[in-house]
Amino acid sequence: MRTTVLLCAAAMALAGCQTPAPQSVADSQRPPSSELRHKNIDILRGRIKAGDFLKAEISSVVLLRPEEKIYAYCTRTTERSNPDWSYLGIALKNDMIIDVTKNDYRCHDKRLRYYDFPELRNMKY
Repeated sequence: MRTTVLLCAAAMALAGCQTPAPQSVADSQRPPSSELRHKNIDILRGRIKAGDFLKAEISSVVLLRPEEKIYAYCTRTTERSNPDWSYLGIALKNDMIIDVTKNDYRCHDKRLRYYDFPELRNMKY
């Protein structure tokens, strides 16, 4: 019994490590601009296999850290070889990418709005 309680407490503590974004971050959402969409394509060109995506979506842009003026957005894709969503979290400062995180837990936040991203799905080499 004691072991079960300890295991449950440990699981709850670990689950608490990945807290959702504050409501203020979720409230700052704005649709991704055309410029941002094209910048994303330019960065990925040559790094990923073009034409391999079945689905591609891009999230709203959020103000992640107001004091540092850091913005963030996510992309999610499914590939022919993997029908499950793959997530990529991208952080920007002064319109420059400062961080990219594969399978960023914040990209799973249910409050985050996603939009179709045909530019990525139809990307050419």
